[in-house]
Amino acid sequence: MLPFTNQLQLIGRAGHDPELLTLSDGTHRSTLRLYQNGRSGTQQEDPQIHHLVAWSGVARQLQVRVSRGDRLLIQGKLLYRRFECKGVTQVRTEIHVDHFAVLDRRMHAEMSAVAETDRPSYGHRE
Repeated sequence: MLPFTNQLQLIGRAGHDPELLTLSDGTHRSTLRLYQNGRSGTQQEDPQIHHLVAWSGVARQLQVRVSRGDRLLIQGKLLYRRFECKGVTQVRTEIHVDHFAVLDRRMHAEMSAVAETDRPSYGHRE
């Protein structure tokens, strides 16, 4: 079996600031929507929207490093979550984030404050 089963990479823009939730056991969970435009990079009427979920350290890093509109590289795996809503079984496709990088920022002043020895904005699962 290949070691890279259920691995994906996406590049897109954060649709909103990440939403961080701390569960009763202290685990952090963050959610975010990633928007992708067409192949040419031009804006479309119906962009692809992906639902991202991150846990623990990656969730905290998303909260600290990502803002609405940031261009992101996401690495993770595709999962399907089933749940009941008003007696009907629903299925939601989610991307569970293992790593991410912020590819550009809207605010260049923030980038100039980063020392050359700093590592890129990567989140890692704890």
